[in-house]
Amino acid sequence: MVRFFSELHFAVDVLGYRCRENPAIRHWFALEVPKFSLLARVRRYFRGLIVSLGIRVFPWQRLRNWLNDYRFKLTGFRQELISSNYDYIVVQDLQMLPLLLGCKRGAKVVFDAREFYPKQNEESLKFRLLEQPERYRLCREYLPACDYLLTVSDGLAKLYENELGLVAKVFRSVPVSQAIPFVDPLPDKVRMVHHGAANRNRGLEMMIEIVRSLNDRFTLDFYLVGSASYVKKLKEIALDCPRIRFRKPVEINDIVQMLGSYDVGFFYVEPSTLNLRHCLPNKLFEFIQAKLAVVIGPSPDMAQIVDRYECGFVGSGFSVEDMVRVMETITQPNLRRAKLNSEEAAKSLCFEQEKKVLMAEFGMNA
Repeated sequence: MVRFFSELHFAVDVLGYRCRENPAIRHWFALEVPKFSLLARVRRYFRGLIVSLGIRVFPWQRLRNWLNDYRFKLTGFRQELISSNYDYIVVQDLQMLPLLLGCKRGAKVVFDAREFYPKQNEESLKFRLLEQPERYRLCREYLPACDYLLTVSDGLAKLYENELGLVAKVFRSVPVSQAIPFVDPLPDKVRMVHHGAANRNRGLEMMIEIVRSLNDRFTLDFYLVGSASYVKKLKEIALDCPRIRFRKPVEINDIVQMLGSYDVGFFYVEPSTLNLRHCLPNKLFEFIQAKLAVVIGPSPDMAQIVDRYECGFVGSGFSVEDMVRVMETITQPNLRRAKLNSEEAAKSLCFEQEKKVLMAEFGMNA
């Protein structure tokens, strides 16, 4: 979003955690990065509980605003945001939507939904009991007030329509076009890679089980960020399989270049939640931009892309056996063909093409 508006010569401000990148922005309203000590987590839990219960019990908007300020420590930002006269306000955090709709004035408000938020952590009983009712309330009360609703996959768009009666435009998380040299696969090796967040609900250990069940042609390198304890657990599970390695993560802007030395981008995730079932993650398009073949389970939104462009291999079901069966059909010729198809697909599955969706939605001229 920063890139989109910057390229159209808007002055862009950002409210959020600071990142290691240096996007072209005018001003950063920097939020405090949360601490992850046990005490800090307990404090955050009780603060969230107070806010959630308080907002549900007390109907007054001023008190709701104060509670949200308390949650995010936004006291110093509210007046400056209100007086800034923005043309567009893009929101990617559901809980911040009330604050930013209050800063609307003459702006168009865009809610960029990266998940179906009422069921973001539905595997958690705590989430279902304490957070889910508030998520539904926020969606029903505030999303209709937005000028535009975006999301990242057809499946998620259907969830917003079926559960909330809201029409969302699909704007996919694709990378900028990059000049990556084509690497021919080796006759006796299938070099696989997976990168991304080490989230326990993704069940990454299943990919380890799949690779362990394959023959010695297959190797898998992980580039993981996120939970250090989960990464440690994954390393322990993979100890007896030297064909699986854990590499140091690279910077976001270097991901596609790093991927280019592999043959296959591998992402198997079971549909344990609706959001995981309908995920269409950045990594899928980064695999394609790097001219890799893609190997996935039958996740419908990802499979639709892979099948359309014939750029990979889709398991027939969600099991180790189903994935091993399809991956054993990989040969040097069909792997090369899938990589060439990714090379062709990358020309349309890139930011330069996808931004036209937003320009049309916002009524902007190229």
